Amino acid sequence: MYAIIACGVFKDEIEEIADDLGFPARIRYLEAGLHVDFDGLAEALKRELEDCRGFDGIVVAFGECHPRIAEILAPYNAVLLRCQNCIDALITRKKVEEIAKRGLYFYLSPGWVKGWRDMFERMSWSREEARFQLAPFKGAIFLDTLGNAQDYEEGLIEFLDFTLCPYEKMPVDLAHFRALILEAKERCDLGRGA
Repeated sequence: MYAIIACGVFKDEIEEIADDLGFPARIRYLEAGLHVDFDGLAEALKRELEDCRGFDGIVVAFGECHPRIAEILAPYNAVLLRCQNCIDALITRKKVEEIAKRGLYFYLSPGWVKGWRDMFERMSWSREEARFQLAPFKGAIFLDTLGNAQDYEEGLIEFLDFTLCPYEKMPVDLAHFRALILEAKERCDLGRGA
């Protein structure tokens, strides 16, 4: 049995692909907003990592959201997804760079649509501050990872109203995300001599 400790921003996507991963796993989610609170993230990760000792492997479904994440994971032989952030986990870095040729975009996944208010509050971003911080962005791109963008329309409109960032929708296949999790699981196996 493996453990997957994931950012809550990935909850819907992991639950969508969990049965197709091909290995048994206990999945635990941390609050998505922790990535803007380094102390809180380190504490929550360590608590979950301690709780996962004894599993065949620990996959940590996060980007590099903490400057010392490798140091935090090392004592537990936990394996981080090979991505810089949650967007790189859902679409490839190459795709992000391709889109960047059109301009700077703020990406929203289903988890981000559900959690942006909490994240902005944790950073003390008022409506005015959010608009100031996001002013350089050409807009937002909703990554439709579940094929149900219509279910997020109200949240996207609220984001638009709060930030003044117009949005577009982009269908996303979860194959890349699934492959990152499977590759991390393989590194767990290699780390224990399997």
